[in-house]
Amino acid sequence: MRIYDTDPGTLQAVSGSNIELTVGILNRDLQNIAASPATADAWVRDNIRKYPNVKFRHIVVGNEVSPINGGTSQYVNFVLPAIRNIYNAISAAGLGGIKVTTAIDTEVLEPSKSFPPEDGEFRSNVAPYLNPIIRFLLNTDAPIFASIYPYFAYINNPQQIDLRYALLDPTFEGIVTRNGVRYQNLFQALLDAVYSALERSAAATASLDASTEAGGNIRRTEVKGGESGWSSGGGGHHARLESALDDVTNADYAGRYVNNLVQAVKKGTPKRPGQPIETYIFAMFDEDQKPGDETEKHFGLFSPNGQPKYQVKYN
Repeated sequence: MRIYDTDPGTLQAVSGSNIELTVGILNRDLQNIAASPATADAWVRDNIRKYPNVKFRHIVVGNEVSPINGGTSQYVNFVLPAIRNIYNAISAAGLGGIKVTTAIDTEVLEPSKSFPPEDGEFRSNVAPYLNPIIRFLLNTDAPIFASIYPYFAYINNPQQIDLRYALLDPTFEGIVTRNGVRYQNLFQALLDAVYSALERSAAATASLDASTEAGGNIRRTEVKGGESGWSSGGGGHHARLESALDDVTNADYAGRYVNNLVQAVKKGTPKRPGQPIETYIFAMFDEDQKPGDETEKHFGLFSPNGQPKYQVKYN
């Protein structure tokens, strides 16, 4: 399970259970943690060490911070120092099994190089920000979290993307790249584009530190499907297919996507065949009080009153 802060009620609820938990540090808290190792030590004491019976797996330091996002660009200079301070605090506390990382979205990819996925690379105005972070994650053997949303890719370009490809429909024949690689669905393609961008980043910085193994092989950063989902309301985005379902932003499509996602991530991707992808379904509940676009409020598996919107098969 992943939460985006360290809500005490949630931590107490999962304490003593077998639930493995990923927690986050909010963007607004990055500056103070980046500025002070003592603040990072206090954060680890109050939010991690205080709950010895919680099975913490990851600490995600900042969420989707990017120099090209006007809503998060003010935090860019704080992400790596905050990661470093939290990592040092975790290590000093003897909790090195908890991985310290951050989360990105696919907007950091160069749009003209996102397909075929083997061409994936970071935008030139994003790479100077991300490269040192990726280098640090390589050296600390930590994954990176990537938010993968075929939903947004589809609604922003329905003329070019087949709805079946975006919904991860297992009966869709897929798309074959110029090198003969078949991509069954858009989730795989987006994730492999991230992998390609990470590989290029690692290669560009390999000579700077220990991110190269003996023998000259560049270590690979693992990618977690930090979040993925499909909005079930507030849309008005029209499908080119299945015209009886006028708006693709509905519970039927959301249910299809989530159930297809559960199956798709078991199989890996063409770049990582047979390697299951640890992925977090976004979200458990609708966020009916969330500001911004109406579709952003309807990603939950459950309505705010706790009623399920569709059934999900997890096996």
